[in-house]
Amino acid sequence: MTNPRKVQPTRPMAVSQMTGDQPAQSGALPRALVVGLGNGGCQIVSALARQWKDAPRFALVNTDGRSLTKAPDIVSLQIGLQVIKGLGTGGEPRMGRRAAEADSAAIGALFQGVDLVFLIVCLGGGTGTGAAPLLVEAARAAGALTICFASLPFEFEGARRMEHAQRGIVALQAEADAVICLPNQRLLKMVNDRANVEEAFGQAAAMLAKSLQALWCVLSQRGVINLDLSDVRALARKGHGRCLLAWAEGSGTNKIAQVLEAVRQHDLLNQGAVLAEAEALLVSVMGGPDVSLKDVDQLMSGISKMSRAEALMMAGLCCASDWQDRLFVAFLVAEKKGAHEIIVPGLKGIAQTKKDLGGAVAPGKPRQGELFADFGRSRFNEVEATIVHGENLDIPTFKRRGILIQKAARPNGG
Repeated sequence: MTNPRKVQPTRPMAVSQMTGDQPAQSGALPRALVVGLGNGGCQIVSALARQWKDAPRFALVNTDGRSLTKAPDIVSLQIGLQVIKGLGTGGEPRMGRRAAEADSAAIGALFQGVDLVFLIVCLGGGTGTGAAPLLVEAARAAGALTICFASLPFEFEGARRMEHAQRGIVALQAEADAVICLPNQRLLKMVNDRANVEEAFGQAAAMLAKSLQALWCVLSQRGVINLDLSDVRALARKGHGRCLLAWAEGSGTNKIAQVLEAVRQHDLLNQGAVLAEAEALLVSVMGGPDVSLKDVDQLMSGISKMSRAEALMMAGLCCASDWQDRLFVAFLVAEKKGAHEIIVPGLKGIAQTKKDLGGAVAPGKPRQGELFADFGRSRFNEVEATIVHGENLDIPTFKRRGILIQKAARPNGG
């Protein structure tokens, strides 16, 4: 049996065979790639690949080869072999970034010929948090629209991991077209109290799979009422790069009422309050051949009543025979500017801006050294840390920059 640590980075030839070398022609279906990054992201995408019918291509990217797969329909790319020798990053985002930098060519090749990238990452650890901005930057350089689904840690995972995750969100917003936060603590309220850990994560992955499936269905022109990438760009622009994902489902003759009631009670939508202030809303509806025009009108009318009159609203519908008498609705919501703003200790005064859709970088974009240095702590007891331009100067420079120092041998061999 082959040791999974020996999985080699994907070569450009393999990636070209997967995506094609030529850009998408006008009117052609968008070519999408679903990428799982880091241990958590790879686990979620592996689960998605098992649940998602008629899916686009999948890829797994990680520093630790044990989470990668040999499945022929999933591309596996191990990064940082020369830097960290195939092991994990020890929870250090700086090491995750170094691993991505070391294999930037292979990462760039991964996105050639791709129009839309769904990046799924669990923030707070080393690989996902540190490497995600570089993957998004490479995808945008290849011309792809980038939508990031970023999960935030549970409270029990500790303050440091949450701080890393918050810095990761800031870094992603500086690069991605849209960042969709998935707070694990809030997802905890949505699973069965008696579910074990595996079942709980499985339920969350199943909902994410259905949501992506519904969105992809209406984007890939297989739907009855279609959306396209320009609609997603419009949503991202309205939300200033920050979006929220929610979902609802119903079945039987009362399925529309069930969906609307689920929206009103949805924890991720703050019991519908998020819709009341949203700048824009993209609704992807997936149902069976029995869905009528009256059903769609009743659904969208109910959602409109919960939303701002000025909000930009877009809707798409696709039908499949295996969804007979069932309805699943996924919402991408562009929140009001400033809503649920992330406050990151040590970043006060640093502009937390993102690239605009034209690719220009706004002044004040936070640097990775600022985002992932050890903030707020001093090496000296009972003394406040010395923070200058977002950096803790009490931490030695080589540690703040993630520089490895090798001891020189003494002349006498001692």
